[in-house]
Amino acid sequence: MNLKKLISASMIFSSISITAFASDSGIHVDQVGYLTNHQKIAMISSKVDDDTSFRIVDVKNGKTVFNGKLSEAKFDEMSRENIRIADFSDFNKSGTYRLWIGGLESYDFKIGDNVYAVETVQNLRSFTLSRCNNPFDDKSITGLIIQKGHPQDKEAILYFSDALNQKGERFDMSGGWYDAGDYGKYTTTAAISTAELMLAFEANPDHFKKGQLFFPKGVKGEINLPDLLSEVKYELDWMQKMQRIDGSTFHKVAGSKWPGFDVSPDTDTQDRFIYNTCSAATAMYGASLAIAARVYKSYDNDYSEKLLENAKRAWKYLEKNPESIYRTDEGHDGGSGPYNDENDIQERVWLAAELFKTTGDKIYEDYLKSQSIMIQKPGFFSWDDTLGLAQFSYATAENADQSFQNRVKDAFLSYADDIVKKISEDGYHCALSQNEYTWASTKNTLTMGDMLLMANQISPKSEYVEGALDQIHYLFGRNALNKSFMTGAGDNPPEHPHNRIHESTGAYVPGLVVGGANFVSGGDPDQTKYLEDESIPPAKAYLDVLSSWSTNEYAIDYNSAASYALTWFTKFDPKISKSQIKLKRDYPSITKQN
Repeated sequence: MNLKKLISASMIFSSISITAFASDSGIHVDQVGYLTNHQKIAMISSKVDDDTSFRIVDVKNGKTVFNGKLSEAKFDEMSRENIRIADFSDFNKSGTYRLWIGGLESYDFKIGDNVYAVETVQNLRSFTLSRCNNPFDDKSITGLIIQKGHPQDKEAILYFSDALNQKGERFDMSGGWYDAGDYGKYTTTAAISTAELMLAFEANPDHFKKGQLFFPKGVKGEINLPDLLSEVKYELDWMQKMQRIDGSTFHKVAGSKWPGFDVSPDTDTQDRFIYNTCSAATAMYGASLAIAARVYKSYDNDYSEKLLENAKRAWKYLEKNPESIYRTDEGHDGGSGPYNDENDIQERVWLAAELFKTTGDKIYEDYLKSQSIMIQKPGFFSWDDTLGLAQFSYATAENADQSFQNRVKDAFLSYADDIVKKISEDGYHCALSQNEYTWASTKNTLTMGDMLLMANQISPKSEYVEGALDQIHYLFGRNALNKSFMTGAGDNPPEHPHNRIHESTGAYVPGLVVGGANFVSGGDPDQTKYLEDESIPPAKAYLDVLSSWSTNEYAIDYNSAASYALTWFTKFDPKISKSQIKLKRDYPSITKQN
Protein backbone atom coordinates (compact mmCIF):
# COMPACT_ATOMS: atom_id res chain seq x y z
CA MET A 1 0.00 0.00 0.00
CA ASN A 2 1.50 3.37 -0.97
CA LEU A 3 1.87 6.19 1.54
CA LYS A 4 -0.48 8.55 -0.31
CA LYS A 5 -3.29 6.00 -0.09
CA LEU A 6 -2.44 5.36 3.54
CA ILE A 7 -2.69 9.04 4.42
CA SER A 8 -6.02 9.29 2.61
CA ALA A 9 -7.31 6.34 4.59
CA SER A 10 -6.11 7.86 7.83
CA MET A 11 -7.96 11.11 7.14
CA ILE A 12 -11.20 9.12 7.12
CA PHE A 13 -10.44 8.09 10.67
CA SER A 14 -9.68 11.73 11.49
CA SER A 15 -13.29 12.62 10.74
CA ILE A 16 -14.56 9.69 12.75
CA SER A 17 -12.45 10.63 15.77
CA ILE A 18 -13.48 14.27 15.71
CA THR A 19 -17.15 13.26 15.55
CA ALA A 20 -16.62 10.99 18.54
CA PHE A 21 -15.23 13.88 20.56
CA ALA A 22 -18.19 16.09 19.64
CA SER A 23 -20.74 13.50 20.80
CA ASP A 24 -19.09 13.13 24.19
CA SER A 25 -21.29 13.47 27.28
CA GLY A 26 -19.13 16.25 28.69
CA ILE A 27 -18.34 14.33 31.89
CA HIS A 28 -14.57 13.97 32.13
CA VAL A 29 -13.19 11.27 34.43
CA ASP A 30 -9.99 9.28 34.76
CA GLN A 31 -11.11 6.28 32.70
CA VAL A 32 -8.75 3.97 34.58
CA GLY A 33 -9.61 5.16 38.06
CA TYR A 34 -8.81 6.90 41.32
CA LEU A 35 -6.79 5.88 44.35
CA THR A 36 -8.53 5.52 47.68
CA ASN A 37 -7.59 8.19 50.22
CA HIS A 38 -6.60 10.62 47.48
CA GLN A 39 -8.48 13.41 45.75
CA LYS A 40 -11.17 12.20 43.35
CA ILE A 41 -12.75 14.77 41.05
CA ALA A 42 -14.36 14.87 37.62
CA MET A 43 -14.68 17.86 35.31
CA ILE A 44 -18.04 18.72 33.74
CA SER A 45 -18.13 20.71 30.49
CA SER A 46 -21.78 20.03 29.59
CA LYS A 47 -24.45 22.65 30.15
CA VAL A 48 -26.10 21.37 33.31
CA ASP A 49 -27.33 24.68 34.72
CA ASP A 50 -30.65 23.17 35.79
CA ASP A 51 -29.06 20.23 37.56
CA THR A 52 -26.37 21.05 40.11
CA SER A 53 -26.20 17.60 41.68
CA PHE A 54 -24.34 14.46 40.65
CA ARG A 55 -24.29 10.88 41.79
CA ILE A 56 -21.85 7.98 41.70
CA VAL A 57 -23.42 4.69 40.61
CA ASP A 58 -22.03 1.20 41.17
CA VAL A 59 -21.73 -0.47 37.75
CA LYS A 60 -22.38 -3.95 39.16
CA ASN A 61 -25.76 -3.31 40.72
CA GLY A 62 -26.84 0.10 39.44
CA LYS A 63 -27.17 1.51 42.96
CA THR A 64 -26.29 5.09 43.82
CA VAL A 65 -23.44 5.06 46.34
CA PHE A 66 -22.60 8.77 46.60
CA ASN A 67 -24.40 12.07 46.03
CA GLY A 68 -22.75 15.46 45.65
CA LYS A 69 -23.12 19.02 44.40
CA LEU A 70 -21.29 20.51 41.45
CA SER A 71 -19.07 23.54 41.95
CA GLU A 72 -19.74 26.89 40.34
CA ALA A 73 -18.70 27.15 36.70
CA LYS A 74 -15.23 28.49 35.87
CA PHE A 75 -14.02 29.43 32.38
CA ASP A 76 -10.98 27.42 31.28
CA GLU A 77 -8.71 29.22 28.80
CA MET A 78 -7.06 26.10 27.38
CA SER A 79 -10.29 24.31 26.45
CA ARG A 80 -12.40 27.48 26.07
CA GLU A 81 -15.11 25.82 28.11
CA ASN A 82 -16.97 26.52 31.30
CA ILE A 83 -15.96 23.82 33.75
CA ARG A 84 -17.70 22.62 36.88
CA ILE A 85 -16.19 20.15 39.31
CA ALA A 86 -17.74 17.05 40.81
CA ASP A 87 -15.76 16.22 43.95
CA PHE A 88 -16.23 12.74 45.44
CA SER A 89 -12.94 12.55 47.34
CA ASP A 90 -14.72 11.38 50.50
CA PHE A 91 -15.94 8.20 48.78
CA ASN A 92 -13.32 5.46 49.19
CA LYS A 93 -15.05 2.13 48.62
CA SER A 94 -13.28 -0.05 46.05
CA GLY A 95 -15.30 -0.90 42.97
CA THR A 96 -16.23 0.14 39.42
CA TYR A 97 -18.44 3.17 38.98
CA ARG A 98 -19.97 5.79 36.67
CA LEU A 99 -20.77 9.38 37.38
CA TRP A 100 -24.27 10.56 36.45
CA ILE A 101 -25.68 14.06 36.04
CA GLY A 102 -29.34 13.90 35.14
CA GLY A 103 -29.49 11.61 32.11
CA LEU A 104 -25.78 11.96 31.27
CA GLU A 105 -23.23 9.33 32.30
CA SER A 106 -19.46 9.11 32.32
CA TYR A 107 -17.14 6.37 31.19
CA ASP A 108 -16.50 3.62 33.74
CA PHE A 109 -13.78 4.19 36.33
CA LYS A 110 -12.45 2.23 39.27
CA ILE A 111 -11.61 3.20 42.83
CA GLY A 112 -8.98 1.15 44.63
CA ASP A 113 -5.68 1.04 46.51
CA ASN A 114 -3.70 -0.17 43.47
CA VAL A 115 -5.90 0.99 40.64
CA TYR A 116 -3.12 1.57 38.05
CA ALA A 117 -1.52 -1.86 38.44
CA VAL A 118 -2.54 -3.31 35.05
CA GLU A 119 -1.72 -0.16 33.08
CA THR A 120 1.67 0.08 34.81
CA VAL A 121 2.59 -3.43 33.72
CA GLN A 122 1.41 -2.70 30.18
CA ASN A 123 3.44 0.50 30.12
CA LEU A 124 6.62 -1.22 31.29
CA ARG A 125 6.09 -4.19 28.96
CA SER A 126 5.99 -1.83 26.00
CA PHE A 127 9.75 -1.35 26.29
CA THR A 128 10.27 -5.09 25.89
CA LEU A 129 7.96 -5.12 22.88
CA SER A 130 10.10 -2.34 21.35
CA ARG A 131 13.23 -4.49 21.42
CA CYS A 132 15.38 -4.55 18.31
CA ASN A 133 17.37 -7.66 17.29
CA ASN A 134 15.63 -9.91 19.80
CA PRO A 135 13.16 -12.37 18.24
CA PHE A 136 10.12 -12.85 20.46
CA ASP A 137 6.59 -14.20 20.44
CA ASP A 138 3.96 -12.32 22.46
CA LYS A 139 1.05 -14.10 20.80
CA SER A 140 -0.57 -14.99 24.12
CA ILE A 141 -0.96 -11.34 25.20
CA THR A 142 -0.69 -8.75 22.40
CA GLY A 143 -0.31 -10.98 19.36
CA LEU A 144 2.97 -9.29 18.42
CA ILE A 145 5.57 -11.59 16.89
CA ILE A 146 8.98 -10.29 15.74
CA GLN A 147 11.20 -12.87 14.07
CA LYS A 148 14.23 -10.83 12.95
CA GLY A 149 13.97 -7.12 13.67
CA HIS A 150 16.78 -5.53 11.65
CA PRO A 151 19.52 -8.17 11.84
CA GLN A 152 21.59 -5.81 9.66
CA ASP A 153 22.32 -3.78 12.82
CA LYS A 154 25.08 -6.28 13.54
CA GLU A 155 26.95 -4.67 10.65
CA ALA A 156 25.76 -1.09 10.78
CA ILE A 157 27.64 1.20 8.39
CA LEU A 158 29.38 4.40 9.52
CA TYR A 159 27.98 7.33 7.52
CA PHE A 160 30.91 9.74 7.91
CA SER A 161 34.67 9.96 8.33
CA ASP A 162 36.58 11.73 11.09
CA ALA A 163 39.85 11.42 12.99
CA LEU A 164 38.78 8.17 14.63
CA ASN A 165 37.01 6.21 11.89
CA GLN A 166 36.43 6.05 8.17
CA LYS A 167 33.13 6.19 6.34
CA GLY A 168 31.92 2.69 5.46
CA GLU A 169 33.39 0.95 8.50
CA ARG A 170 30.99 -1.53 10.07
CA PHE A 171 30.10 -1.90 13.74
CA ASP A 172 27.90 -4.23 15.75
CA MET A 173 25.06 -1.96 16.85
CA SER A 174 22.55 -4.72 17.58
CA GLY A 175 20.24 -4.50 20.56
CA GLY A 176 18.38 -1.63 22.19
CA TRP A 177 14.85 -0.31 21.75
CA TYR A 178 13.20 1.24 18.74
CA ASP A 179 12.75 4.86 19.70
CA ALA A 180 9.23 5.62 18.53
CA GLY A 181 6.87 4.98 15.64
CA ASP A 182 9.89 4.56 13.38
CA TYR A 183 12.82 2.14 13.65
CA GLY A 184 15.58 4.53 14.66
CA LYS A 185 17.67 4.10 17.80
CA TYR A 186 18.97 7.28 19.44
CA THR A 187 21.48 7.80 22.24
CA THR A 188 19.65 10.86 23.61
CA THR A 189 16.24 9.29 24.17
CA ALA A 190 17.82 6.01 25.24
CA ALA A 191 19.70 7.89 27.95
CA ILE A 192 16.80 9.88 29.35
CA SER A 193 14.38 6.94 29.18
CA THR A 194 16.67 4.51 30.99
CA ALA A 195 17.47 7.23 33.53
CA GLU A 196 13.81 7.83 34.37
CA LEU A 197 13.18 4.11 34.74
CA MET A 198 16.16 3.68 37.05
CA LEU A 199 15.21 6.76 39.07
CA ALA A 200 11.75 5.23 39.45
CA PHE A 201 13.42 2.10 40.79
CA GLU A 202 15.56 4.12 43.21
CA ALA A 203 12.48 5.90 44.51
CA ASN A 204 10.48 2.72 45.21
CA PRO A 205 12.59 -0.45 44.77
CA ASP A 206 9.96 -2.62 46.46
CA HIS A 207 7.52 -1.85 43.61
CA PHE A 208 9.58 -3.99 41.18
CA LYS A 209 9.95 -7.77 41.18
CA LYS A 210 11.07 -10.62 39.00
CA GLY A 211 8.25 -12.08 36.90
CA GLN A 212 6.35 -8.81 36.98
CA LEU A 213 6.41 -8.08 33.23
CA PHE A 214 5.44 -11.46 31.75
CA PHE A 215 8.32 -11.44 29.28
CA PRO A 216 7.25 -12.90 25.92
CA LYS A 217 8.62 -16.15 24.60
CA GLY A 218 12.16 -15.53 23.37
CA VAL A 219 13.00 -12.85 25.95
CA LYS A 220 15.04 -14.11 28.85
CA GLY A 221 15.25 -11.99 31.96
CA GLU A 222 18.51 -11.73 33.87
CA ILE A 223 18.50 -14.36 36.61
CA ASN A 224 19.22 -12.09 39.56
CA LEU A 225 17.45 -8.90 38.45
CA PRO A 226 13.92 -7.55 38.83
CA ASP A 227 12.25 -7.48 35.42
CA LEU A 228 12.52 -3.71 35.11
CA LEU A 229 16.29 -3.70 35.61
CA SER A 230 16.62 -6.67 33.29
CA GLU A 231 14.83 -4.71 30.58
CA VAL A 232 16.80 -1.52 31.19
CA LYS A 233 20.03 -3.52 30.95
CA TYR A 234 19.08 -4.53 27.42
CA GLU A 235 19.09 -0.85 26.46
CA LEU A 236 22.20 -0.01 28.50
CA ASP A 237 24.14 -2.77 26.75
CA TRP A 238 23.22 -1.28 23.37
CA MET A 239 24.09 2.22 24.53
CA GLN A 240 27.60 1.10 25.47
CA LYS A 241 28.14 -0.12 21.92
CA MET A 242 27.57 3.48 20.84
CA GLN A 243 30.57 4.76 22.84
CA ARG A 244 33.74 5.40 20.85
CA ILE A 245 37.36 4.85 21.86
CA ASP A 246 37.80 8.51 22.82
CA GLY A 247 34.82 8.40 25.21
CA SER A 248 32.36 10.20 22.91
CA THR A 249 29.25 8.53 21.52
CA PHE A 250 27.66 8.09 18.15
CA HIS A 251 24.28 9.79 17.93
CA LYS A 252 21.92 7.35 16.22
CA VAL A 253 21.41 4.19 14.18
CA ALA A 254 18.76 4.16 11.44
CA GLY A 255 18.01 3.56 7.79
CA SER A 256 18.55 6.26 5.18
CA LYS A 257 14.84 6.34 4.23
CA TRP A 258 11.59 6.26 6.19
CA PRO A 259 10.02 2.81 5.76
CA GLY A 260 6.35 2.63 4.78
CA PHE A 261 3.73 1.72 7.35
CA ASP A 262 3.33 -1.69 5.74
CA VAL A 263 7.01 -2.46 6.41
CA SER A 264 7.60 -4.40 9.62
CA PRO A 265 10.91 -4.68 11.49
CA ASP A 266 11.27 -8.10 9.87
CA THR A 267 10.83 -6.79 6.32
CA ASP A 268 12.79 -3.53 6.52
CA THR A 269 15.90 -4.73 4.70
CA GLN A 270 17.54 -1.40 3.88
CA ASP A 271 21.08 -0.81 5.13
CA ARG A 272 21.37 0.68 8.59
CA PHE A 273 23.79 3.53 9.22
CA ILE A 274 25.53 5.11 12.20
CA TYR A 275 25.04 8.88 12.11
CA ASN A 276 26.49 11.94 13.79
CA THR A 277 28.33 12.74 16.95
CA CYS A 278 26.77 14.97 19.62
CA SER A 279 28.37 16.13 22.86
CA ALA A 280 24.97 16.51 24.56
CA ALA A 281 24.21 12.89 23.74
CA THR A 282 27.58 11.87 25.18
CA ALA A 283 26.84 13.71 28.42
CA MET A 284 23.36 12.16 28.70
CA TYR A 285 24.82 8.73 28.02
CA GLY A 286 27.33 9.23 30.81
CA ALA A 287 24.67 10.45 33.24
CA SER A 288 22.48 7.41 32.61
CA LEU A 289 25.43 5.06 33.13
CA ALA A 290 26.39 6.86 36.34
CA ILE A 291 22.87 6.22 37.69
CA ALA A 292 23.09 2.61 36.52
CA ALA A 293 26.42 2.14 38.31
CA ARG A 294 24.75 2.69 41.69
CA VAL A 295 21.47 0.93 40.81
CA TYR A 296 23.13 -2.31 39.63
CA LYS A 297 25.94 -2.34 42.20
CA SER A 298 24.22 -4.62 44.70
CA TYR A 299 23.25 -7.05 41.93
CA ASP A 300 26.44 -7.21 39.84
CA ASN A 301 29.45 -5.28 41.08
CA ASP A 302 31.55 -6.02 38.00
CA TYR A 303 28.85 -4.69 35.70
CA SER A 304 28.47 -1.64 37.93
CA GLU A 305 32.20 -0.91 37.73
CA LYS A 306 32.12 -1.20 33.94
CA LEU A 307 29.21 1.24 33.75
CA LEU A 308 31.00 3.73 35.99
CA GLU A 309 34.22 3.44 34.00
CA ASN A 310 32.36 4.24 30.78
CA ALA A 311 30.55 7.17 32.41
CA LYS A 312 33.92 8.58 33.49
CA ARG A 313 35.28 8.11 29.97
CA ALA A 314 32.42 10.27 28.70
CA TRP A 315 33.29 12.91 31.33
CA LYS A 316 36.98 12.93 30.33
CA TYR A 317 36.04 13.36 26.68
CA LEU A 318 33.86 16.35 27.52
CA GLU A 319 36.62 17.84 29.68
CA LYS A 320 38.91 17.76 26.66
CA ASN A 321 36.17 19.19 24.42
CA PRO A 322 34.54 22.07 26.30
CA GLU A 323 32.55 23.40 23.33
CA SER A 324 29.18 21.93 22.33
CA ILE A 325 29.39 19.62 19.32
CA TYR A 326 26.62 18.51 16.98
CA ARG A 327 27.91 17.06 13.72
CA THR A 328 25.78 17.28 10.57
CA ASP A 329 26.24 15.53 7.23
CA GLU A 330 24.11 15.83 4.11
CA GLY A 331 21.32 13.24 4.19
CA HIS A 332 21.84 12.26 7.84
CA ASP A 333 18.16 12.84 8.65
CA GLY A 334 16.73 11.17 5.56
CA GLY A 335 15.12 8.34 7.51
CA SER A 336 15.35 9.41 11.13
CA GLY A 337 14.75 12.30 13.50
CA PRO A 338 17.55 14.78 14.21
CA TYR A 339 17.41 15.21 18.02
CA ASN A 340 19.65 18.18 17.36
CA ASP A 341 20.79 19.47 20.75
CA GLU A 342 23.40 22.14 20.07
CA ASN A 343 23.72 23.54 23.61
CA ASP A 344 25.02 20.89 25.98
CA ILE A 345 25.56 22.73 29.29
CA GLN A 346 22.39 21.28 30.86
CA GLU A 347 23.55 17.79 29.93
CA ARG A 348 27.10 18.38 31.19
CA VAL A 349 25.85 19.41 34.63
CA TRP A 350 23.55 16.39 34.71
CA LEU A 351 26.51 14.09 34.07
CA ALA A 352 28.55 15.83 36.76
CA ALA A 353 25.69 15.64 39.26
CA GLU A 354 25.14 11.92 38.71
CA LEU A 355 28.86 11.18 38.93
CA PHE A 356 29.04 13.13 42.18
CA LYS A 357 26.00 11.36 43.63
CA THR A 358 27.44 7.96 42.66
CA THR A 359 31.08 8.51 43.64
CA GLY A 360 31.17 11.43 46.09
CA ASP A 361 34.23 12.74 44.23
CA LYS A 362 34.50 16.49 44.86
CA ILE A 363 35.93 17.12 41.38
CA TYR A 364 32.39 16.82 40.03
CA GLU A 365 30.94 19.00 42.77
CA ASP A 366 33.54 21.67 42.09
CA TYR A 367 32.43 21.73 38.49
CA LEU A 368 28.77 22.05 39.50
CA LYS A 369 29.57 24.92 41.85
CA SER A 370 31.29 26.75 38.99
CA GLN A 371 28.13 26.64 36.86
CA SER A 372 25.59 29.35 37.73
CA ILE A 373 22.90 27.45 35.82
CA MET A 374 22.68 25.02 38.75
CA ILE A 375 20.93 27.61 40.92
CA GLN A 376 18.58 28.86 38.20
CA LYS A 377 14.94 27.85 38.15
CA PRO A 378 14.60 24.92 35.73
CA GLY A 379 11.85 24.00 33.31
CA PHE A 380 10.52 20.50 32.84
CA PHE A 381 13.36 18.21 31.80
CA SER A 382 13.54 16.64 28.34
CA TRP A 383 16.11 15.16 25.96
CA ASP A 384 17.34 18.67 25.09
CA ASP A 385 17.29 20.18 28.61
CA THR A 386 18.23 18.01 31.59
CA LEU A 387 18.85 20.79 34.13
CA GLY A 388 15.97 19.59 36.33
CA LEU A 389 17.49 16.11 36.51
CA ALA A 390 20.88 17.56 37.41
CA GLN A 391 19.35 19.61 40.22
CA PHE A 392 17.36 16.68 41.60
CA SER A 393 20.43 14.47 41.60
CA TYR A 394 22.57 17.00 43.44
CA ALA A 395 19.73 17.94 45.80
CA THR A 396 19.49 14.32 46.94
CA ALA A 397 23.23 13.55 47.02
CA GLU A 398 24.98 12.72 50.27
CA ASN A 399 27.93 14.71 51.60
CA ALA A 400 27.20 17.70 49.38
CA ASP A 401 28.19 21.26 50.26
CA GLN A 402 25.19 22.16 52.41
CA SER A 403 25.02 25.81 51.43
CA PHE A 404 25.20 25.18 47.69
CA GLN A 405 22.88 22.19 47.91
CA ASN A 406 20.26 24.33 49.64
CA ARG A 407 20.42 26.88 46.82
CA VAL A 408 19.93 24.10 44.27
CA LYS A 409 16.99 22.74 46.25
CA ASP A 410 15.42 26.18 46.40
CA ALA A 411 15.63 26.55 42.62
CA PHE A 412 14.07 23.14 42.01
CA LEU A 413 11.31 23.60 44.59
CA SER A 414 10.50 27.05 43.22
CA TYR A 415 9.68 25.46 39.88
CA ALA A 416 7.65 22.73 41.60
CA ASP A 417 5.61 25.43 43.34
CA ASP A 418 5.04 27.10 39.95
CA ILE A 419 3.66 23.79 38.64
CA VAL A 420 1.28 23.50 41.59
CA LYS A 421 0.02 27.03 40.91
CA LYS A 422 -0.60 26.27 37.23
CA ILE A 423 -2.50 23.12 38.14
CA SER A 424 -4.75 25.03 40.52
CA GLU A 425 -5.58 27.61 37.85
CA ASP A 426 -6.31 25.15 35.03
CA GLY A 427 -9.87 23.94 34.50
CA TYR A 428 -8.74 20.33 34.12
CA HIS A 429 -5.91 20.56 36.70
CA CYS A 430 -3.40 20.07 33.89
CA ALA A 431 0.06 21.57 34.34
CA LEU A 432 0.40 22.75 30.73
CA SER A 433 0.50 26.42 29.79
CA GLN A 434 -0.56 27.34 26.26
CA ASN A 435 3.03 27.39 24.98
CA GLU A 436 3.55 23.90 26.41
CA TYR A 437 0.83 22.31 24.25
CA THR A 438 3.54 21.33 21.80
CA TRP A 439 4.69 18.18 20.09
CA ALA A 440 4.87 15.68 23.02
CA SER A 441 2.58 17.69 25.30
CA THR A 442 1.49 14.53 27.13
CA LYS A 443 5.10 13.86 27.99
CA ASN A 444 5.52 17.49 29.03
CA THR A 445 2.74 17.37 31.61
CA LEU A 446 3.72 13.91 32.88
CA THR A 447 7.28 15.14 33.32
CA MET A 448 6.02 18.05 35.40
CA GLY A 449 4.15 15.50 37.49
CA ASP A 450 7.37 13.52 37.87
CA MET A 451 9.16 16.66 39.03
CA LEU A 452 6.49 17.16 41.68
CA LEU A 453 7.20 13.65 42.97
CA MET A 454 10.91 14.47 42.96
CA ALA A 455 10.17 17.69 44.84
CA ASN A 456 8.21 15.62 47.36
CA GLN A 457 11.37 13.58 48.00
CA ILE A 458 13.22 16.80 48.77
CA SER A 459 10.46 18.53 50.76
CA PRO A 460 7.29 16.44 51.27
CA LYS A 461 4.00 18.21 50.52
CA SER A 462 0.57 16.76 49.78
CA GLU A 463 0.15 19.33 47.00
CA TYR A 464 3.08 17.77 45.16
CA VAL A 465 1.64 14.26 45.36
CA GLU A 466 -1.90 15.30 44.39
CA GLY A 467 -0.53 17.45 41.57
CA ALA A 468 1.34 14.46 40.16
CA LEU A 469 -1.84 12.39 40.33
CA ASP A 470 -3.66 15.15 38.46
CA GLN A 471 -1.30 14.59 35.51
CA ILE A 472 -2.03 10.85 35.56
CA HIS A 473 -5.74 11.69 35.51
CA TYR A 474 -5.05 13.91 32.46
CA LEU A 475 -3.21 11.02 30.78
CA PHE A 476 -6.12 8.64 31.33
CA GLY A 477 -8.85 10.85 29.93
CA ARG A 478 -9.70 13.56 32.42
CA ASN A 479 -8.97 16.17 29.81
CA ALA A 480 -10.87 18.37 27.37
CA LEU A 481 -11.08 15.57 24.79
CA ASN A 482 -12.17 12.80 27.16
CA LYS A 483 -9.32 10.93 25.45
CA SER A 484 -6.90 8.60 27.15
CA PHE A 485 -3.45 9.25 25.69
CA MET A 486 -2.16 5.75 26.44
CA THR A 487 -2.94 2.89 24.07
CA GLY A 488 -5.28 0.31 25.58
CA ALA A 489 -6.04 2.39 28.69
CA GLY A 490 -9.61 3.40 29.43
CA ASP A 491 -12.69 3.27 27.21
CA ASN A 492 -11.45 5.89 24.73
CA PRO A 493 -7.73 5.32 24.04
CA PRO A 494 -5.83 6.10 20.81
CA GLU A 495 -6.95 3.71 18.08
CA HIS A 496 -4.58 4.80 15.30
CA PRO A 497 -1.18 5.59 16.85
CA HIS A 498 1.60 6.63 14.49
CA ASN A 499 3.40 3.33 14.92
CA ARG A 500 4.90 1.21 12.17
CA ILE A 501 4.96 -1.94 14.31
CA HIS A 502 1.23 -1.60 14.99
CA GLU A 503 0.34 -0.93 11.38
CA SER A 504 2.64 -3.46 9.72
CA THR A 505 1.90 -6.39 12.04
CA GLY A 506 -1.70 -5.67 13.07
CA ALA A 507 -0.72 -6.06 16.73
CA TYR A 508 -1.97 -3.32 19.04
CA VAL A 509 0.50 -2.84 21.90
CA PRO A 510 -1.03 -1.32 25.06
CA GLY A 511 0.89 1.02 27.31
CA LEU A 512 2.24 3.40 24.65
CA VAL A 513 1.92 7.12 25.48
CA VAL A 514 1.12 9.29 22.44
CA GLY A 515 2.14 12.91 21.99
CA GLY A 516 -1.25 14.53 22.59
CA ALA A 517 -2.51 18.03 21.82
CA ASN A 518 -0.13 20.15 19.72
CA PHE A 519 -1.20 23.77 19.36
CA VAL A 520 2.18 25.05 18.19
CA SER A 521 3.54 25.26 14.64
CA GLY A 522 6.04 22.66 13.56
CA GLY A 523 3.62 19.78 13.40
CA ASP A 524 2.57 17.41 10.65
CA PRO A 525 0.33 18.24 7.64
CA ASP A 526 -2.81 16.85 9.28
CA GLN A 527 -2.26 18.83 12.48
CA THR A 528 -1.41 21.98 10.52
CA LYS A 529 -4.57 21.70 8.45
CA TYR A 530 -6.64 21.00 11.56
CA LEU A 531 -5.40 24.17 13.22
CA GLU A 532 -6.49 26.26 10.25
CA ASP A 533 -9.84 26.11 12.00
CA GLU A 534 -9.17 28.86 14.52
CA SER A 535 -11.92 27.58 16.79
CA ILE A 536 -9.71 24.68 17.91
CA PRO A 537 -8.48 25.48 21.45
CA PRO A 538 -4.99 24.44 22.65
CA ALA A 539 -6.21 21.53 24.76
CA LYS A 540 -8.09 19.99 21.83
CA ALA A 541 -5.45 20.25 19.09
CA TYR A 542 -5.15 16.47 18.73
CA LEU A 543 -5.96 13.95 16.01
CA ASP A 544 -6.31 10.21 16.53
CA VAL A 545 -5.02 9.45 13.03
CA LEU A 546 -2.08 7.41 11.83
CA SER A 547 -0.46 10.19 9.83
CA SER A 548 -0.39 12.79 12.63
CA TRP A 549 3.06 12.13 13.97
CA SER A 550 3.12 15.37 15.96
CA THR A 551 0.04 14.41 18.01
CA ASN A 552 -0.35 10.64 17.82
CA GLU A 553 3.12 9.10 17.80
CA TYR A 554 4.57 7.45 20.87
CA ALA A 555 8.22 7.52 21.93
CA ILE A 556 10.20 5.75 24.64
CA ASP A 557 10.82 8.99 26.53
CA TYR A 558 7.05 9.67 26.57
CA ASN A 559 6.59 6.19 28.01
CA SER A 560 9.27 6.60 30.66
CA ALA A 561 7.71 9.88 31.82
CA ALA A 562 4.53 7.91 32.49
CA SER A 563 6.50 5.06 34.05
CA TYR A 564 7.99 7.23 36.76
CA ALA A 565 4.61 8.49 37.95
CA LEU A 566 2.71 5.24 37.52
CA THR A 567 5.27 3.12 39.36
CA TRP A 568 5.31 5.64 42.21
CA PHE A 569 1.61 5.00 42.85
CA THR A 570 1.58 1.29 41.92
CA LYS A 571 2.65 -1.50 44.23
CA PHE A 572 3.74 -4.88 42.92
CA ASP A 573 0.69 -7.14 42.75
CA PRO A 574 1.47 -10.88 42.50
CA LYS A 575 -2.20 -11.56 41.68
CA ILE A 576 -2.05 -9.87 38.28
CA SER A 577 -2.24 -12.47 35.52
CA LYS A 578 -1.61 -12.54 31.79
CA SER A 579 -5.34 -12.52 31.16
CA GLN A 580 -5.69 -9.20 33.02
CA ILE A 581 -3.11 -7.39 30.90
CA LYS A 582 -4.47 -8.82 27.66
CA LEU A 583 -6.77 -6.38 25.87
CA LYS A 584 -10.45 -7.27 25.77
CA ARG A 585 -11.16 -5.57 22.42
CA ASP A 586 -9.50 -5.33 19.01
CA TYR A 587 -8.14 -2.15 17.48
CA PRO A 588 -8.04 -1.70 13.69
CA SER A 589 -4.89 -1.50 11.60
CA ILE A 590 -5.38 0.70 8.54
CA THR A 591 -2.62 -1.05 6.61
CA LYS A 592 -4.01 -4.50 7.31
CA GLN A 593 -7.53 -3.43 6.29
CA ASN A 594 -6.58 -1.86 2.95
